Amino acid sequence: MTQLSDEQFRILIETIKSLAPQQEEQAEQKSKGSFSNCPVRFSGQRDHDAVDEFITAVETYKEVEGISDKDALKGISLLFNNIAVMWWKGVRRDAKTWEEALQLLRDHFSPTKPSYQIYMEIFETKQMTGEVIDAFICKQRALLAKLPAGRHDEETELDFIYGLMLQKYREHIPRHEIKTFRDLLDRARNVERTRH
Repeated sequence: MTQLSDEQFRILIETIKSLAPQQEEQAEQKSKGSFSNCPVRFSGQRDHDAVDEFITAVETYKEVEGISDKDALKGISLLFNNIAVMWWKGVRRDAKTWEEALQLLRDHFSPTKPSYQIYMEIFETKQMTGEVIDAFICKQRALLAKLPAGRHDEETELDFIYGLMLQKYREHIPRHEIKTFRDLLDRARNVERTRH
């Protein structure tokens, strides 16, 4: 067994140290996974919620699996079915980055609704008899979230939703006592428990 001199040992350590940053950089560039096992698929439906759900799920999968943007862009076609496959064949050259690919997807399949249409949906959707308060408020808040950011404060949004709730809730929960959605949900759940 050969022993290293102090000088040889020092040179060995310096060599290892000099290679370490390169190995770290290569590890960062190397992707840990691909979309081949991703269960999420998009078929090309023109539906804002479906597109948002797809993108959220794919972004989460990409992050968890450590897929690089470059590899994600190469493999995104694995996630498409039906019309989305044909659409991607036509636009893939326009997507130079992962973000551009997602933006193309949004632009084509999830055009932003004008605010007036969102307001119409909100005010056409009164709580139905038998509909649980959590589900109703969740749906209404999802619609409100589609409006431009900062459009309304929570107080105004509460006014919108309060007026659309069933009478049984409004009778037992005075509007002036509610300051947040959490307050509203807590009080409304109590009404559900005691009034059924």
